[in-house]
Amino acid sequence: MFESWPTAKRIQLARDKMKKVIDHFLYVLGLHANNEFVVYSPMLSSQIPTSFAANAFNVFQLSMHQIEIVRLCALWDAVDFQRENIPTVIELIDHDTVIEALADEERQHWAGQHTGVFDIQDAAERAIAEQALKDVNAQFGMEQAAKARSHLKKAIQDARAIIKSSRLAAVMNIRDKHLAHSLTMTHREKHGPVAPMKYGDETALINDSSAIVEHLYCWVNGTSFSIEDSREIDQKNAQALWTACKFDVVR
Repeated sequence: MFESWPTAKRIQLARDKMKKVIDHFLYVLGLHANNEFVVYSPMLSSQIPTSFAANAFNVFQLSMHQIEIVRLCALWDAVDFQRENIPTVIELIDHDTVIEALADEERQHWAGQHTGVFDIQDAAERAIAEQALKDVNAQFGMEQAAKARSHLKKAIQDARAIIKSSRLAAVMNIRDKHLAHSLTMTHREKHGPVAPMKYGDETALINDSSAIVEHLYCWVNGTSFSIEDSREIDQKNAQALWTACKFDVVR
C-alpha cells in the first residue's frame, strides 16, 4: 500500500498514527485494570446475592469485558490508511530506508547537542574539552541509532508474529462474530476452523503488545514512554475505586 510513498511521508504518517495508537492503547490498559476487579476477581461479584440485581451486574460485567476486547482488536485490525492501529504503523516503517532514516535522526539529534560552555580561560584547553564532549555526544548518538534499528526491527518482527498468531485470530473472531456484528459465520471461518478464544487471551495479547507500542512510540516519535508506569497508575486508580465499593443488595 505504501511502497511508492517517499520516506519522509511514511515517517510523518507513522508518527501521526502512533500519537493516536498510544492513546488507544492507554485506554485499553485502563479498561483492563478495572476489569481485574470487575471481571477477573470475585471481589465484587461475591457481594451480589441471587437477586434481580445480579442480572444487572452480569450485564455490567459482560459489557466491561466486551468493550476491552473490542478496543484491543481495533489496535490489531488490518492495515488501512484510515486506521489508527499497530499493523498500519508497522507497514509504514517496515522498509530499510525508513528504519535507517529514523536511526539517522536519532544519531543527528545527539551529535548536534550543544557542547556547553566551559569555564576554561585557555583557548586551547577549552577547544580540547569541547571536542571531547562532541565526541561523547557523537558516540552516544551512534549507540542510540543502533538501538533504534534494533528495537524497530524487533517491534516489526513481534507485531507480524502476533498478526499471524492463532491467539489474535481467536480474539478477533469473537469480536467480529458476536461483538461488532451478529454473524452465523465470519470471513475467517469460511477459510477454515478458528480455535475458540480462551479465558485470558486478551491479557496475553495486551502484555505482548506493550513492548511493541512502547518501542514504536519511542523510536518513531522520538519520545520515551513507560507503559509499565501507566499500568501501575491504572491499577492504583482501579484499586482505589473498586476496593471502596460495597454492595448491599436486598433480595
